[in-house]
Amino acid sequence: MSRALNKALILIIIAGFFAILGSTMSKSPTLPLYAKALNLTSAEIGLVAAASTITGIIVNFTSGLLSDLYGRKRVLLIGGTVFFTAPLFYFLATNALTLALVRAYYGLATAIFVPVSLALVSDLYPSRKGTFMGLLSSSTLVGRSLAPAIAGALIYLFGFPPVFLLCASTGFVTLSLLSMLPSGKEGPREHRVEFEAFISPWLLPIGLVDAVIAMAYQGIETFLPLLQALENKEWLAGLLLTTEIGIMALAKPFAGYLSDKVGRIKPIGIGLMLLASSMLLLAYADTLLWILVSVVLFAIASSITTASTKPLATDVARYSGTALGLLESIKDIGQALGPIIIGLTGAMTGYISIGILSIMSLMIFLISMRYYKVAQISR
Repeated sequence: MSRALNKALILIIIAGFFAILGSTMSKSPTLPLYAKALNLTSAEIGLVAAASTITGIIVNFTSGLLSDLYGRKRVLLIGGTVFFTAPLFYFLATNALTLALVRAYYGLATAIFVPVSLALVSDLYPSRKGTFMGLLSSSTLVGRSLAPAIAGALIYLFGFPPVFLLCASTGFVTLSLLSMLPSGKEGPREHRVEFEAFISPWLLPIGLVDAVIAMAYQGIETFLPLLQALENKEWLAGLLLTTEIGIMALAKPFAGYLSDKVGRIKPIGIGLMLLASSMLLLAYADTLLWILVSVVLFAIASSITTASTKPLATDVARYSGTALGLLESIKDIGQALGPIIIGLTGAMTGYISIGILSIMSLMIFLISMRYYKVAQISR
């Protein structure tokens, strides 16, 4: 690897850590506590929490497309600016509407950063993108795992203002690091191409896989603390979720390396089968041991699967930014649906439903990839 590539990789990995550290501190556990301090109702808190996800569904694809047209660095700098400025608007939020607007604006940052940073890694390391995408994902997961403890401690000791200022500081660091990225690897700049040229139909089954993983992840994060075996054990629920994220952070680079070596299809197949197993176990888990086993299985399943879906998307599509943006948009739909499915049907039925969906998505994915290979041979 050249020094320029090394520099770009190091910068984007460190930027990823600070970006997700700050954005996660702003919402976990800060957002519900701050909303409660503003006297918002439970329904209003739910709507406020959904604001950034709704932004992501729309903006992920758009940011990826713009990065293909105008270059990765330009779009990443816009995201970095949002990471820096968004936390400061919390000071102006006084009701549900203004807080939702702040969250919607903040949602722009991650919706820009995630697909475009992964696309940049794909540009820089086309033959080893699984490994290095895994490293980038691990850096963001480390930030995600540290954020709740830091934010919670600051709120307990000093209140909300220091959290918002720290989030703005991490945003400034992110923006500074992104500004130092080399400008050599730009997008194709084909500004007048047909829309169909940017979209590959083979992305849809890959996106479905990511959506089911996100559905399970958000379902676990939302309802795991409410399981009967963890009643009045909030600290244990938090420890289990931290364990889940820690395993994912450790496993992602190895899973990406595996994807580069054995291909994308097999790891995705294994991951979805493990996902189905973990959901069925969690649905019937009535002891701490079985809950732990199911959470560990899910973390491994998520790592194996998503470490392959992202590079596979760039393999089947012409424009990696657009492909990864579309994947993130589809993933956000699944992330929004997970808690809704479990909330409406109950924990047991909800987790079983997600397990069944994972098997269905596996079948759709395998059939689609078979036709994709046939299409490639016939060209």
